[in-house]
Amino acid sequence: MEIMEFCQKVKRNLMKDMEEGVKVSVKQVTKNNGVMLHSVTVSRRGTNISPNIYLDGLYAAYEQGETFHRVMGEVRRIYEESKVETSIDMGFFLDYEKMKEKVVYKVIGYERNKELLSKIPHILFLDMALVFYCHAPQKELGCATILIYNSHLKMWGISKEHLYWDARKNAQSILPAKILSMEEIMKAVFLSDLIQEDPEEEMEGNEERRKESSRMYVLGNERKLFGAAAMFYDGVLEEFSDKIKKSFFILPSSVHEVILLPDDGIRKAEDLWEMVCEINATQVEPEEVLTNAVYYFSIKCKKIKKLF
Repeated sequence: MEIMEFCQKVKRNLMKDMEEGVKVSVKQVTKNNGVMLHSVTVSRRGTNISPNIYLDGLYAAYEQGETFHRVMGEVRRIYEESKVETSIDMGFFLDYEKMKEKVVYKVIGYERNKELLSKIPHILFLDMALVFYCHAPQKELGCATILIYNSHLKMWGISKEHLYWDARKNAQSILPAKILSMEEIMKAVFLSDLIQEDPEEEMEGNEERRKESSRMYVLGNERKLFGAAAMFYDGVLEEFSDKIKKSFFILPSSVHEVILLPDDGIRKAEDLWEMVCEINATQVEPEEVLTNAVYYFSIKCKKIKKLF
């Protein structure tokens, strides 16, 4: 069964549960990096919010032997948890003066997003692009974001430069940068779910991990949302280099965070590039990949440059 046929089957079964006036439709949604996802959308009377229920993962499970009955049980569970009973007032978005304090930016890769970038305001930097969105958390929606298009600039009567300076000012206060050592992150993980079967062996393994992780840091933001953009915040990389008294490599872990690796004179940029490519291919969701590149921040020049 092809995925679109699967989506239509889900739609038909979901419609059996719906009251009159509810519309269920199948959509294809283009995400970051041109990744195409498939969903069913449920539109209800009395609300202007229609949740997307993404089906790609459920389709994969179905193809691997999961029953359609269980698939539909999961679809219904997701729908019940995500449905909104009332409309959300989006009037603020029409007036830039009311909206400008919510404008922030994120960073995406350039090559895989050329088509999208032709439709949205952006600032190019090496092989990346800063793009803009409205960070508008709603009680009903959680952490809602609205991507800003060129058409929005025309509606507001502002320039890309105007948008950039507002986003630059807001980002550091709305989504403040956070740098943690890999050791700190690993400690938190181990403390939360570690079950020691052999304490001596575990201690020895942890010591080796500590030695390696003490050389690595993760830069993101406190909300863990599009935190890779924090490397463009004023003073963040400069202050980090001053703190460690070294230049460092920047490895794009995802659109949500980057790894900072102090330059100890041993590692080769080409080896790091191979590691980034492998991790992006095997451990990062395709729509969350930033770039397959290695960057370098010089303590002398105070600038980011691309090595590979």
